[in-house]
Amino acid sequence: MLRPVRVADLDLMVDLNADPEVMTYIQGRPAGPAETAAEWRQRLDHQSDVARGLGYWAGFEAGTFVGWWSASSFKGQPEISGIGYRLPVTGWGRGLATEGAEAMIRQAFSCGDIDRVVASTMAANTGSRRVLEKVGLKQYASWDAVPDRRQVVGWKDGEVGYELSRAGWTEPTADRS
Repeated sequence: MLRPVRVADLDLMVDLNADPEVMTYIQGRPAGPAETAAEWRQRLDHQSDVARGLGYWAGFEAGTFVGWWSASSFKGQPEISGIGYRLPVTGWGRGLATEGAEAMIRQAFSCGDIDRVVASTMAANTGSRRVLEKVGLKQYASWDAVPDRRQVVGWKDGEVGYELSRAGWTEPTADRS
């Protein structure tokens, strides 16, 4: 079950970001509570996204938090939505990232003005790359990782961008996990 992330979910996000394994390809180290609070204050301050049906969703399975997913707009590029997700290690390898990413693509394309969905990850993050490919995104770019990501595993391999156009999207009909 997905529902919009609320300020009351901050403790869940702090716990998630405190796990070094979860943060391996994000910043290469766990994030502290103040850092996570600042991250989520910024994310939840996008009321224009919410009005369009975009934003951040918390996922729960049998009442247990299993991560967050997003479909958010790009500043100055309202025709593009970026998708993202972050799951605790207990949610890895169970198809949850794929299921949630499909929901985010569906959510983004339900906004009449979104023409393209994009995502990026570290080139070395094969798990995340597999999810993006399963949900229909295709790699369109690669670039060097920014210098402040040197502590991230695989930073020398750079980052990769994926995309899916509205015209290229078909609603999934079968289980892809």
